[in-house]
Amino acid sequence: MQYTAINNWIPYKLTYAEKGWMVKWLDLADQRMDLPFFDETIQLCRIKQLERSRLQSISTADFLMDACKDLPGLQPSAFVFHVSRCGSTLVSQAFTTSAENIVVAEAPLLDEILRSNEQQPDLDPQTRENWFKAAINLMGQHRNAQETDYIIKLDSWHIHFYELLRAWYPNTPFFFLYRRPDQVVASHEKRRGLQAVPGMINPALLKVGDVKRFGSDFNQYTSAVLYEYFIQLQAIHGLQHPLNGFFDYADGVFEMMEAFSTFSRIPIKDAALLSERLKYHSKYKGDVFKPDAAADAKYFHEDCHAAYEQLNAQIK
Repeated sequence: MQYTAINNWIPYKLTYAEKGWMVKWLDLADQRMDLPFFDETIQLCRIKQLERSRLQSISTADFLMDACKDLPGLQPSAFVFHVSRCGSTLVSQAFTTSAENIVVAEAPLLDEILRSNEQQPDLDPQTRENWFKAAINLMGQHRNAQETDYIIKLDSWHIHFYELLRAWYPNTPFFFLYRRPDQVVASHEKRRGLQAVPGMINPALLKVGDVKRFGSDFNQYTSAVLYEYFIQLQAIHGLQHPLNGFFDYADGVFEMMEAFSTFSRIPIKDAALLSERLKYHSKYKGDVFKPDAAADAKYFHEDCHAAYEQLNAQIK
């Protein structure tokens, strides 16, 4: 395997200040990106890095393009989109069981690049594309000489970046996961994601309008976010793009793995090992998985459920 000076180093944070756009770098050393969320990998590796030096590794954002030149690695095999709490983390975790797969799960840097025009509205679109593709290349670098496939799981709100991402990656499979919205809302009430807390993600991006209208009803707000996800998924499905695949969590967990594998052409290398991983919680590897109880009627919002049913009617 060819080694370069940047081997095992990846960008992990994009910031905007008076000096312009800057990127922070992380030394992965021998740590695989196999934790449920990329934030956890960052935290673990930063601790190890700080043990060696208190100095931070920082560059300009444009250095991303220089850093990935001639860097051996993979291009994305598939992007995973999702409405949240619908099995996407389980998919990404299941496929980390093979050392032949590179899996990047909700890397904050990718979100920061996609949403960089929120901080600089006049940012050149080509610059944003260059940064995103360079970051993808750096995270997909060869590290063990075994990697053959590269999976990128995005944040749920990146559904609204579909047109942009499809333009950037016209020949890459996009796999869309979804679930009954009352079950998603019930899950968020236990532990809320950013998109389920008013104001944490730009309301204009989520298409929910003035967040004040929801008051303290976080469940209604989450349902409004999901409604827009389902409307977007309906529009995406209507395009009938041959490299867009869809799966409803209700159709079964192992069936979801098989569907993703078949659609993306990423093989399940060890079905027994994958099945063993499915016995445990997607986000907490040590906790035995327990199916969710039936969602209470209080989580049911008619317009959102109707949008889900309309999506199902299109797909099934």
